[in-house]
Amino acid sequence: MIKAIIFDLDGTLIQTEVLKATSYAQAIQHLTQNSIQEKQVLDIFGKYVGLSRDKVVAGLFGEFSSELQYHLNTKNVHVVQEHIITKRLAIYNDILQDTQLLSKHFCRFTLALLERAHSEKLHTVLATMSHQEQAQKMAAIMGITDQLDLIFTRDDVEHGKPDPEIYLKAKDALKLEAKECLVIEDSVNGIKAGLNAGMHVFAVTNNVTRQSVHSCRLLEAAYIVDQLEDLTSRVFAFIKDQD
Repeated sequence: MIKAIIFDLDGTLIQTEVLKATSYAQAIQHLTQNSIQEKQVLDIFGKYVGLSRDKVVAGLFGEFSSELQYHLNTKNVHVVQEHIITKRLAIYNDILQDTQLLSKHFCRFTLALLERAHSEKLHTVLATMSHQEQAQKMAAIMGITDQLDLIFTRDDVEHGKPDPEIYLKAKDALKLEAKECLVIEDSVNGIKAGLNAGMHVFAVTNNVTRQSVHSCRLLEAAYIVDQLEDLTSRVFAFIKDQD
């Protein structure tokens, strides 16, 4: 029996993956003085979706190290990565101030699933690789704080997704078995984390993650939702089958 639904945040409840990708792309374009174009970063960003900030930055540094080191005039990897983080956070924080822009990126079908789960008295949890301050702010902007029993973030774990630690922490906090938990994710790394935790996983796809979610072959087609208007009915049909 399913007793809890655990939701990822970025790309699942709000399409911040697109906004985050844009912030990294603009930061690298700026730092390389347009030597690297925004589109070049966006084209490869899909493989870093769902990872922690440190892993994203390390990955992007690996992709564009020569241009970044040249334009920043340093071979020091740590210094270059700090420049990426600082510039990217400045851009992203500006985005987060624009609540009208953010509201256009709400994932209304996943939010509808959260509301239904809450009304049906299922445990509802947020488990995200965003940091606590950003996660709390996003939950407040979306108006879902009161619908969540627990929020776990990157600040609560030593290991980021695809490690299952964040999902195992949620399970333990709820005093449930893994098989009683259903995860809603949008990225390959998030899917891996849920499966590694021994939980049921549904994937909701978007333009950034759709190709990678299908090509990784981690989930059968029945557990991948491309037509998001079908999400709530498919998830609750699954839950009913588990009773």
